[in-house]
Order: sequence, then structure tokens, then C-alpha cells
Amino acid sequence: MTRPRRILRKLCLSALSLALAACAAELVLRAREPGPFSFFDRNPYVDSAVDRHVRHVPGFRGRWDSTWYEIDSRGFRGPERTPTFAPGELRVACIGDSCTFGKGVLEADSWPRQLEALLRAEQRDALVFNLGLNGAHGRVYRQVCQEQASALKPGIVVVGYNINDFPNTIQAVDVKVFEERKLRRIVPQGVRDALGRTALYRKVREVYYDTQKSSDWAAAEAAAKEATKESVDSKVWDTQREFLAGIKAQTEAEGGRMLVFLFPYESQVYLEAYDDAPVRRLGEVCASLDVPFFDLAAEFRAAARAETPAPQLFIPGDRYHPNARGYGLVAARVLAVLRERGWVPAS
Repeated sequence: MTRPRRILRKLCLSALSLALAACAAELVLRAREPGPFSFFDRNPYVDSAVDRHVRHVPGFRGRWDSTWYEIDSRGFRGPERTPTFAPGELRVACIGDSCTFGKGVLEADSWPRQLEALLRAEQRDALVFNLGLNGAHGRVYRQVCQEQASALKPGIVVVGYNINDFPNTIQAVDVKVFEERKLRRIVPQGVRDALGRTALYRKVREVYYDTQKSSDWAAAEAAAKEATKESVDSKVWDTQREFLAGIKAQTEAEGGRMLVFLFPYESQVYLEAYDDAPVRRLGEVCASLDVPFFDLAAEFRAAARAETPAPQLFIPGDRYHPNARGYGLVAARVLAVLRERGWVPAS
């Protein structure tokens, strides 16, 4: 055998060994992700002409981007829930984005389902509907409420806003610190999306995030300290007021009441300095509509500082989405606020 052929043979064997190792790692990592094992990711979405937003395929079951999807006939996450409208039946509709949907955790660990478990533990006839949609925002929240309120007739509608639902200084800092990394600029978005269908890439992304976390957080904290005032156009908040007013009108038309909160970013929870302008401004919008609003960042910050070392409240390698423990904080806080307002009697 000639020398070039020997080299080529070694290269082929090395490539084959690397491919087999990558396949083995992929299978192991997939087995460790929450939910039933699946060999491949399957796209759970259909394009919606109704609100120009991506919706779920009704009845879909499968994995996408590390999350196990079980979609009901209405196109929302979770098992079928059919209201009876019997006296005493408590119906709660939870509207929001991927943080309400529960990206990265099992449906049973999402905050709507944990809220339902808390209510049922008190021997209440409770139905909690998870109407969260990945990537949704204020306009979509209003559209979802308009579509579902008349069929579900919820006594309570809880809207979980996210910082990236509207322009603000925290979002700007997040983009500057996290979205402008050299690696993100080098690898095209289409390539990252394709790689994102593999558990191996998701693990690499998680490890890379963790290695950069200290420097990213330091940069985020420095940027937060420099933010002396909010530069967001007031029209942004007028738009959110319009969306929330529509949700309130639809909710009250069905005899229900409405509650709003704002999910925190990871940096808001673990850093000492952060800009609270988005929390204040959304609170002001809700106050102008006479809609109850509470600050969830304070709840997470208190939990993070109650233990040493600080507990992990977000899924690994992710600065947006809480983990099961974090969602438990959300469910407990929502229930506490409902009790404070007398919408749910104390147990």
C-alpha cells in the first residue's frame, strides 16, 4: 500500500470514529433531555395567517429544541381540558410566550400546570389552560384572548409578559452583551438553526454559555449602571396599553378578571445592579387600566439570595427561561396574588 493510500485510510478511519462518537453522544444527550426519547427533532409549528405568528400543529407530539411538545386540539400545550362550566369550577387562562409555554421543561413543570396542581391540592375544581406560544408578544396575547375567551370563559386571565416583548434598556443591554459575540457573527443564523435540532449542539451551546457567563454578567452589570434613563419612545407603551386594554375588555366581557406580571431575565435575578424602568413602566400601564400587576423580579431575587450558593432558577445555558424550580416560584406567587385580591379564597 502506497503512503498516500495509508494516510487516506487513516483519515477515513478517524472520520468514521469521530462520526460514531458524535452519534453516540447525540443519543446519550437526547436520552437525558426531558420527556420521551426521540431520535429526531420535528417541527411543531404551522404558519398562521390570522396574526402572522407561528402556531402549533393541533395534536402534535414530539421534540423540538430540547423541549417535548404535547399539543391539544386547540393548538396549545398540555392535555385536553374541557370545561364543564359547573358552579364552582375555577377556570384560569394563562397567556404568554415561551416562558408560559414552558420551553426546556416538561409540561407538568410549566407554571400554569404547577398553578393547577396547587389549586387542586386545596380540593378545588380547577382548570388551568396553558395558552403560551413561543415567540409571542403583546399583539399575539390579545389575539389569543380574543380567540379563546368565549370558548373557555375563564374567570381569571393571567398574562405573563417578557422583557423582550417591547424595546427597553434591559433588552438593549442583552442584545449588546449576548447577541454580538464573535461566534454568533461568524456562524450564519440558518446554520445555527439547523444545528439547533441536535442535542449535541444544544449541549455545546450550553457549555459555551456557562464559560462566558462571568464576563457576560460583568458586561451586563456595567451597562446597567451606565443606563441613567430610559430612551424608549412613549409610543411603545401606548401600544402595550392598547393590547392590554383589548385583553381586559375581552376578559370582562366573559365575566372574568385579569392579572399581569413580568418575567425577569437571569441578569436581573443574580446581579446587584439592573435597570428597573421596564418593570415600572409596565406597572404604570397596568395601573392606568386598573389591572393588577406585580414584580416577579423581586420574587426571583429574594429566592436567589436566600441560599448559599444561590440556587439555579433558569434552565442551563439559557438566560430567559426558568427551570422547574423557577416556574414553581411563578405559580406560587400568582396564587398568592390571587388570594390577596380575594379572587381565590384562602385554603
